[in-house]
Formats: sequence, structure tokens, C-alpha cells
Amino acid sequence: MAGRKKIVFLGIDAADKDLILGWAEAGILPTFRSMLDCGLSGVTSNPPGLFVGAVWPSFWTGMQPGNHGWYCYRQLRPGTYDIYRIPAGNFIKKEPFWNSVSRAGRKVAIIDLPHAYPAEINGIQLVEWGTHDPVYGFMSWPASLARDVEYQFGRHPAPPKCNGRRSPADFIAFRDQLVAGVKKKAELTGYLLKQQDWDLFAAVFSEAHCVGHQCWHFHDRGYPLHDEQTAEVVGDPVKDVYRAIDSAIGRLVAQAGKDTTIIIFCSHGMGPHYDGTFLLDSILRALENPNVAKRVGGFDAFKRKCGNWKNRIKAITDRAEMQRPPSGEKPVRVSHDYDFANRKCFPVPNNTVSGGIRVNLVGREPQGKIRPGTEYEAFCTALAKDLLQLINEDTGEPVVREVFRTADRYAGDHLDYLPDLIVEWNRSKPISSICSPKFGRIRKEYRGGRTGDHKPDGMFIVRGPSVQPGRLERNVSVTDLAPTIASMVDVRLPGVDGRPIAELLSR
Repeated sequence: MAGRKKIVFLGIDAADKDLILGWAEAGILPTFRSMLDCGLSGVTSNPPGLFVGAVWPSFWTGMQPGNHGWYCYRQLRPGTYDIYRIPAGNFIKKEPFWNSVSRAGRKVAIIDLPHAYPAEINGIQLVEWGTHDPVYGFMSWPASLARDVEYQFGRHPAPPKCNGRRSPADFIAFRDQLVAGVKKKAELTGYLLKQQDWDLFAAVFSEAHCVGHQCWHFHDRGYPLHDEQTAEVVGDPVKDVYRAIDSAIGRLVAQAGKDTTIIIFCSHGMGPHYDGTFLLDSILRALENPNVAKRVGGFDAFKRKCGNWKNRIKAITDRAEMQRPPSGEKPVRVSHDYDFANRKCFPVPNNTVSGGIRVNLVGREPQGKIRPGTEYEAFCTALAKDLLQLINEDTGEPVVREVFRTADRYAGDHLDYLPDLIVEWNRSKPISSICSPKFGRIRKEYRGGRTGDHKPDGMFIVRGPSVQPGRLERNVSVTDLAPTIASMVDVRLPGVDGRPIAELLSR
């Protein structure tokens, strides 16, 4: 194994590897082109079905979701039918790998790592100066660092939450805010990088995440909302932001010097927002009551009839109050949005790319309907079969590509926090009209403002004095990165799911 290295880790949140590889090859992203030529690159595999929310906690803990328990900004509270919102850093009981690096006496700097909460470390940590969908607010370790940063650099130019309806002029302004944010993040990162001789310096750019969600329809000519005339005025904000990030990374790589090992990590990808998660509750209700749905004249009429039920109204208008979530965490606002107790299964939040289903299990849920064992197995098998029979009427293709049980893919102490079933949609085209042999038809348009959504795989590039250039033919798990980085600074990371990447540790 090579001797201890100086590591600069530069993450790009939700930067699509296919766009980067294509634009690097075309010369549009010269820094990436140089890094790919001089470094070792490869594909990272993220937690199946849960990767949208779980990718960063899985990276910085080196653990899969079954062991760290966090996969979405809203999750079911086990033992209840309540959906609660709690930040990953407050909830996860597995610590970030840089804590172990810090305890080993290494000097560390952690800048805007998504979902990570500040801790007392041997160095500095900056939290949510400029991240996608912040939850903690801007803070730091030590506390004085946040004040100094705000005094010298101000706040990130883009709004903290990127969702919103925009005119063409608003999209141009939004693009300019993100580009300005990239430049300011590069200045801030460069300033902090030169403050000390860091053993591990890690910073993340999140602007690619925001622009991908909000501006994909300008980039993708095949997207239903793409308009050529508007695109000529606005341009391609996705490409503009990627170019700004490429330039920023180029400056930081040059500042770090040739003796430093540089790690570039693109967490997960971005593509068109085609999914059926917004339809999942309607689908499950219709599958559970198919005869009623058909008798009242199709699912739309059935849904209106359901809206008059006393317990349905009560569920919608149920409490939203401060309660104490599991393990004595700080109080959070808990809502009870659906009448889950009366159903055999119900949807649970899982962002939007993949649907999550919870079975109302006897002995686990307060008013369980399905008994564990044979009945549970038969129910899951039948439900998966029904979901796989759904047809997208606009394309004639299946709506669902795969249904799998999380227990078949995951293990760990927090398995009960995960959905029972994951629904992987056929995301080749929009889904708005569904036909089922059991309940007939569901028609509903996606009304969200995001036109881009995530793809599962990520990418890494490592360049350094002892790194042999090339491309790793096998995929590596995102959980492998933490023990790899720790090993590079001569710190062993025990008790994690990931394994060090051997190709990056040999002389």
C-alpha cells in the first residue's frame, strides 16, 4: 500500500456521468477531459431503489441503508402510521468516516457535504452554505467559521430551495445565480484549502443538482415541455452550470498541486422526470378495491366516492403536532396524511424516482392486516404481479419495470425503517394514463415543477502521484469510497459495509 497521502475530495452532487463523459470528449469540459486522461475512473453503484436520498449518507458512513436507516427526507416512524421529517445527521447512528480520520490525528476540512451535521473535529466543517434543499441551516465547526465566511463571502447567490414556477427571464436569472454560486463556492473553497496543510479536504458543489431538476427541459429536446423558441432565448442552463463547475474544479486542482491526490465524485445522475410515484397511492387503493372501482364507473369516480368517507376526511384533516420521534431525538413535526390503518398496504415516501410500499403487517403496525409468514409472502407476490401487469396506455409498454423486496437486497439493524417493496418504474416515457386488468383505468398528469430527476449510477475519477491512469472495468459500491479515502491517509475504518478499492491503494 502506498504511503500516507494528502487528499482533496471534490464532489459534484447529482452531476450526470453520461453528460460529463460526452462533454469531456467534445472538449466542452476540459478539466474533466484532463482528469479522465490522467486518472483512474470508474462507475459507482448506489443503493438500489433508495439511492436518491441514501447516496450521500451511504457515502459518508460507508454503510448501506439497512444499517444507517436513512433514505428520504420524510420517512415512516416505525410502530406508527406517522410520516415524520428528520434530517439525516440527526437520525443516523453511524458516524461520518471523517470523524475516525479526525480522531486518528489527521487534519480535516469538510465543506458542504450533503446531509452531514457539524461535529467537533480536528479541523473545520461548514454545513449548508450552498447545498441542495438544505435542512439544518448555515452553521459550522467551529461556530466562528460561519460568521467569518458570511462576512468575507456572503451567502450563496441562489435561493436555498430551487423549486418554483419560472418565466424565461426567471430561468435566465436562476441560471446566472447558480453559475455565480459555483464561482463563489470555488473562491470560498480555495480560500479554506490554503489555510492549513490538510490531510483530508472535502468539498461538494451542489449547483448541478438544482439546475438538473429545474432546467432539464431546456437541455432535453425530446422532453414534452421542451420549447425550441424559449430554449433559443434561455439556452442550456445545464450545460452552462456544468461548464462553470468544470472551470472551478480546474482552479482547485491546480491550487492543490501535483503531489496531492485528487478525487472527483459525481454522486448520482440526472435525466428526464418520468415516473409513476405520484400515482402510486391511487394504484394501491384501486388494486385493494377493484370491484368497487369498476362498479362506481372507473377509478376517478371511485376516488371521488372515497373522498366522502368519514374516516378518509378525518385522515386528511388529522393532526400535525410536535411529537418525540424514535431514540429520543429532538422533537419534529409529525403528520398523519392517509388512513393507512384501514389498508393492507400503503405508499411511503421515497422521493420520486422509485415507489415505496409498506405492508400493514400484524405485530409491526398498530392495526396490522396482513400476518407475517405465508400470508405476507403471498400478498407481496400477488401485489408485485398486479403492478407488473399495469400498462402505459400512451406507449403500450409496462408501467413497472421491476418490483423487489428490500429484505432481498438489504440487511441490517434498521431494515424496519425501509419500505417493504420498491417499485421501479419504466421511465422511458411519461406516465399519465394507466390501464389494469383488475381495476380499469387511471388518468392523472404529473403536476410537479421539476422536469429532471435522478439516474442511479455515479462516477469517480482519482488522479495522484501513485495512481495508474485508466478505467476500472468493474463497478464499485458508493460505500467503498469511505474506507478507501480513510486508507489513503493511513486510517482503518472498521465495521463498515464498504471495502477499500485495491487499485487505488497499491504503489
